Amino acid sequence: MKIATSVLWGVCALCFIVTGCQSDSQSNDSTDTDNNANNNANNNANNNANNNANNNANNNISSDDGPFDKDDTEPPTTDDKPQTPGPFRWVVDHSDTRLDDIPDDIIDATKAKLSIAYQHTSHGSQIISGMNALAAYPPFGDRYSWHRNATDGAALRLIDEGIPGCADLSQGDSVDENGDTPWVVATRDLLDQPENAHINTIAWSWCSINGHDAQRYVDNMEKLIAEYPDVAFIFMTGHAEGQGEDMSEDGVHYNNELIRRHCAKHRRWLFDFANIEAYDPSAKYFWGWDMTDNLNYNDGNWAVEWIADHLNDELSILTLGDGASFGGVESCAHSDDPAEAKLNCTLKARAFWRLLAYIAGWNGPPIPAIASGLP
Repeated sequence: MKIATSVLWGVCALCFIVTGCQSDSQSNDSTDTDNNANNNANNNANNNANNNANNNANNNISSDDGPFDKDDTEPPTTDDKPQTPGPFRWVVDHSDTRLDDIPDDIIDATKAKLSIAYQHTSHGSQIISGMNALAAYPPFGDRYSWHRNATDGAALRLIDEGIPGCADLSQGDSVDENGDTPWVVATRDLLDQPENAHINTIAWSWCSINGHDAQRYVDNMEKLIAEYPDVAFIFMTGHAEGQGEDMSEDGVHYNNELIRRHCAKHRRWLFDFANIEAYDPSAKYFWGWDMTDNLNYNDGNWAVEWIADHLNDELSILTLGDGASFGGVESCAHSDDPAEAKLNCTLKARAFWRLLAYIAGWNGPPIPAIASGLP
């Protein structure tokens, strides 16, 4: 049963004004530069959602549970239908920001198979800003090109700010008489239109996750997964706000942990926004040092420190430019002062491409064989 979109949009718009989160047009971000789509939804992306998701599975999380680690999470039960091949390929975090090991044919297949609608405000635009830099970097050619109207396979079809009806997850954290959030209703309205039959991947991001109801979020995501089994739905965590590992209920870290555990249990696609900014590219951890969304922490800024030691690294060049024709990441909402903090956008864009490759069916790079020592 559908609720009038205009009423729900009013709710979202009011929240939007109160919270002060910027829309992408306000955040000085990206022009659409690319894309392609395949009207046949990828069979590996969100096949057969579990209609009986346990709504209370993650309700009680404490610091005693320890930090979430995708590599030591118990495998989901057989009742949870996998959305992706491979052991833990549905979770993308700081360890998934490489692109050089993704074969060209996988990138081509990703462009050909996926048609993505992504809705966000300013923090979510960090992914788009980084993707624009990847698309503009001369050595990459058109490898990472994207466009909202791409249809020929030469570019990824990514419809930026593509779900009208609600600004983002934070502003849509309320429910109607059916228990549906405004962003759920907006997503249904989009997917139910015949002209949008090509859309097979949906992503929503948070403004601030602090103080919001993460259990409501995962429960509502499960509704969409059950209703649209041929669409991949990407879960996201929320950005740093200087709270560190404080596990106060509904706080940033508490909510992020709830989402991680839900996605691990039910094998859901997860773009771990928070985890990606919690570590520098050398895997040094900063989240527990009261890190903020521009990568400042108690003793400095980890992007400034890392780039100073890796000036000639591709990541540094993608972020700050090559000193000639390529200018790097043009802007990175909430993370462009100091300039080195735009590394935040670069890393998130690379991780997003990697997640899309997984959704399109890539199993990841081969695991090196371990020598047995036997002749």
